[in-house]
Amino acid sequence: MRVRTKTDEYVAQPTAMAMVATLTDVPDLWFELPPGFMEFDLEEDAESRMLRMTEATDLLFADATPEQKFSLVVSGEYILQTMIVAGAEHVSSCFLRMSDGELSQGTLCVLIERPENGPGHQDRRGTAKRTAVQWRELFPDAEVGLVMLPYGIAALCTRDQDLYVPGALFGLDDPVPTTVRQLQLCVPLQTGPGTALFVFTTENIGHWPEYLELLSSVMKSVSAEEPQREGAPGGGEPVGGEMEKQS
Repeated sequence: MRVRTKTDEYVAQPTAMAMVATLTDVPDLWFELPPGFMEFDLEEDAESRMLRMTEATDLLFADATPEQKFSLVVSGEYILQTMIVAGAEHVSSCFLRMSDGELSQGTLCVLIERPENGPGHQDRRGTAKRTAVQWRELFPDAEVGLVMLPYGIAALCTRDQDLYVPGALFGLDDPVPTTVRQLQLCVPLQTGPGTALFVFTTENIGHWPEYLELLSSVMKSVSAEEPQREGAPGGGEPVGGEMEKQS
């Protein structure tokens, strides 16, 4: 399975259309990336990818300090390698200027999880509820619930984590402690047994309300069908809807 961004067709658009596709190129689902998100090529050589990321960062974030640009590229590559090992199908990073004038960074990844010997169909509501129960048991301090998306029901988990980033990435001998906030959304697939796991992580916890608005737009755009471009025949905005929290 893999994720592709339709940059050839959507280069003039403010958002990138990404799909999570099976080996037969039949997409499990589509979603849109908001402006400011840069998708990583998971098959690209690490050195080439970091050079390209450095060039893109210089172009897109000209007013950022060298230290901020360095942190974006290095931490982005570290997170990317971690997500590749975990089996991610999509990884993108954002570097945004928030309403308080500060620059803020976050990372989105998508993983597809399928049972090896599961049934030919699934109870999507039951899958979401079981995932929520498991998360409550695993993370008792987390905020866990169910949300209703245009695509269907999903389980949601938000929690803070204390992490240690290898100091060698920043020329230091000791690991660098940091606290991140992570949102996970487990979306049972319409195409068969399995789930799409969306995971967003940021160190900039003070900007969390603004990130929630961005993530809401991403999750509203999730669809089993390819979104149509604005101005195309029959086009328009992807179907939307409020992320309503369920008990």
